Amino acid sequence: MQQLKSKHPDINLGAIGQDAVLYYEDNSNDSIFSSKQSYNLDKTSSDLDEDRPTSIHFIPIPGTRKEPMYGHLAEIHEILNETKGVMAYRIGESLSEEGFIVLTQWAKTSTYNDFKQTNNYKNYFTAEALNKHRTAEALFHKSVSSKLYLPLKDNAAEEDEF
Repeated sequence: MQQLKSKHPDINLGAIGQDAVLYYEDNSNDSIFSSKQSYNLDKTSSDLDEDRPTSIHFIPIPGTRKEPMYGHLAEIHEILNETKGVMAYRIGESLSEEGFIVLTQWAKTSTYNDFKQTNNYKNYFTAEALNKHRTAEALFHKSVSSKLYLPLKDNAAEEDEF
């Protein structure tokens, strides 16, 4: 991954243990990744910086249930705007699959951990809250997933502690 990063400096890289994510923003239809996931970004705030902890929520929603999800994402947009410690975010809809993404960058890992204890997190970001927008059939396919990725320098420190 470091070779890809040095070849394409506009790529952001985050990791947690051995699990990593690579992401970048552009307006091209071509991707530098062979297994690309492209999103139409509806709501954005500030510039992304790979030196920040980044939480990513993948929310698969079938076409018949997308309309209520748009309202839910608009409320998430308002929550993120008002949440202390949110440094940047992207909310978008997948171009190739039926689903959405909420990518949020935090001031510190502890800020994200504190946010996870709030009612806003419970009511808008948990699998239980997000599954309300999915059909019964969709619950047997791809699941709602979320993960926090750390900047590489912090991830190396975390691994050393184990």
